[in-house]
Formats: sequence, structure tokens, C-alpha cells
Amino acid sequence: MRDSAKVLNWTIGGYIVVKLFGYSAILAVDSSLRIIFVLAPICLLVWQGVLLRNRVRKPGEDRGALFYECVESGDWGRVFWILWIGHRTLASGHVFGFYMFSGLVAFLLSMLVFSASVEFYRKRKVTTLVLGCLAFCFFLFICEKNMYVIHFGVPVVGHFFEKPEYDAIYRVEVQETTDRAEFYDALYRKEVDPAYSGGRIKAIADIHVEGRTETRDYGEEDRFGQSITHTDAYRDVWIRKLYLPSGGTIVVKQQNEPLHLGVPGFVIDSSGRSWYVRL
Repeated sequence: MRDSAKVLNWTIGGYIVVKLFGYSAILAVDSSLRIIFVLAPICLLVWQGVLLRNRVRKPGEDRGALFYECVESGDWGRVFWILWIGHRTLASGHVFGFYMFSGLVAFLLSMLVFSASVEFYRKRKVTTLVLGCLAFCFFLFICEKNMYVIHFGVPVVGHFFEKPEYDAIYRVEVQETTDRAEFYDALYRKEVDPAYSGGRIKAIADIHVEGRTETRDYGEEDRFGQSITHTDAYRDVWIRKLYLPSGGTIVVKQQNEPLHLGVPGFVIDSSGRSWYVRL
């Protein structure tokens, strides 16, 4: 049993290395090979399930207590790494894969809640196992939410279930900016006096929204010698067209920087005019 667990550990480690460093190269050769990365986490999870099943198959004993006593931290660790590296290829490509992943998440959540509840009842305190189960539940919730928005997310900027990428129509505030100095003076007056319009008008925009992450390195190390980094998630908004109240349509030709909620920017239309845009 221990030898089989070691082999599974090495197999999971090999899968992680291949997925991290060889996934793109393999798909570049033949995109149909993606099925291998879909089936791999399924097979690894089945393997882990067989190991656990053989360990708890003892007739004449209470199965619930036996499950609690036989599940080791290594079991949860293997499941975590399998899902961490394989959940996206399993659940993001096809809705059937998402339903399969959701069923697995529901099952694991029930097992985690059961294990945490028994541990807390027996020890009468919050132990490392209880905290680990809660952390694993949070990890599963984040994975489930990320996969859900890919298939069933809503095209609304700032929504909790916002799609990672979509086209939408959004209400914006625009102003033509022929003189940048005059524009910034008007922008300052708007901040001082909210009732001052500064020539800006309400319009409707065709937008394209893309999600991205950005990791910043602080140039410092923690006590383990690892670099301290922070990852931020952004929603970049690109303007395609502006529809003015007068009935005119502005086709955007150039936008150097994406817009964000509360962060205005500038676009250039097909006639070369510059426009201030605020979501």
C-alpha cells in the first residue's frame, strides 16, 4: 500500500512538471492531445480513490469512523495537487467536464465537512485538521466559481460571476479633448465641483472586456528564502464604438491603455480625434 502511494506521488509530480512546462508545446504539435490532460486528473483521482478504498475495507467496523481514522494528510495532499494542476483542463473545455468537476467538488466538500466535524467533536477545539479542511473547502469554492463563470458567467462589469472575457454595451461619460491643458483644467474643476459638467456627455459604448492577472515582485524574501510576490486581478476594458445622444457613432481606431472601473482613459477615433472616456 505504501509503495503504491509512493508511485502515485511520483506520477502526480511528473504530471505537474509536464503540465507546467510541456503543455503548450504538446498542444502546438497536435491540439487533439489535450484529451490526455483531461483524462490524466480523472485517472489519478480514481487511483487515489482505490488506495483509500482498500485501506478502509474492514468488515464489521463502523465505516464512518473508519474513514475518519484512515484518511491521512497525504491523501488530501494528493487530491489537492491533482485538482490544482488539472481542474482547468478538466472543467473549462466542455460543459460536461464542468458538471463532472462540480459533482466531484460536492463529494469532496461533504467528506471535508464530515472529517472536520468529527475532529472538532472529538477534540473539542480547532485543530490543524479542521483548519486544513476549511482551507481545502475554500480552495474548492474558488475553483468551482472560476469554472462556473467560464460556462455560465454574466457579461456585467464588476459582477461576482462576471465572465472572464466578453462583449457588452456599457454607459460611459465622454468628452472630445482637442486641448489637453483645457481638458485637465476642466477635469480638476469637476473634482472640486461635482455639479460642473466640463462639457462631458453621457453616451453608450460597445466594449470588450478581458480578465488578466499581474504578479508583482517586491524584491524581498520571506523567512524561507522565497521571493515575496503579490498577484492582482484586473478587468481590462477596450472601447470599440461610442454612440452619442445626438445619434452620431464614433468608431474607435486606437486605444493605448485599457480602461477600468473608476479609472478613465483616452481613445482616438477614425478621424484622429481624441476622446476622454470614463466608465
